[in-house]
Amino acid sequence: MGNSTRPSPCPMGSPWTRWSVYEYMKHRFVRTGQVPDQDELQAEFSGIDQTELSEGIAEFGAIAGEWPELEVPHAKAN
Repeated sequence: MGNSTRPSPCPMGSPWTRWSVYEYMKHRFVRTGQVPDQDELQAEFSGIDQTELSEGIAEFGAIAGEWPELEVPHAKAN
């Protein structure tokens, strides 16, 4: 087994959901003060359904938009 904390891709499709993307973006922002861009998200969530990726980005944007101190550009949902 490797050192990754991410689950292995399941044979029936991607194990990632919009909530996986949202949580990743939230934790990344809290740890670094930076919001991941589209390229980083695509690399982290290889094989994710693009609708799930877009929805995760939108969820993060909806919550982050409520933080008055947060005015940073973030990945755009296509």
